[in-house]
Amino acid sequence: MRRVVLLCGPPGAGKTTAARASGLEVFDRDDAAWTTESQFQAALDDLGRRRHADAVVIRAGATSSARRRWAELVRATHVMLVLEPAEVSAARVRARGRDDMVRTLAGINRWWTAFDHDDAAPRFVSWSVLDEPDDLGLMT
Repeated sequence: MRRVVLLCGPPGAGKTTAARASGLEVFDRDDAAWTTESQFQAALDDLGRRRHADAVVIRAGATSSARRRWAELVRATHVMLVLEPAEVSAARVRARGRDDMVRTLAGINRWWTAFDHDDAAPRFVSWSVLDEPDDLGLMT
């Protein structure tokens, strides 16, 4: 069975924390394993070709069109949004204390400015959705 979840949301929303809790292989551009965007893209291309992949792909995906492109690339079976209010995300980013804090805080605002929900992607609640018989969040 193939399960590839595209998990999208603004910086600091909790995408990485949720992905790590999934028990699936995690593809996160912020992971030190990916030194360049092209290297990460190649890994996603490979993931899209895997017949029996079990993975979570983390991308910002503020727009429906961006989510659609990423979902097609990795042949996602599910697309979900991790959404927290901007102030909650900002507090998490500040607590991290990373060197890229100012840029990431600006990224939260850019994400919410660009965000659309035209695709009606479901909000991430828990990983149990992967075990449910209905196709909630299932890409067709």
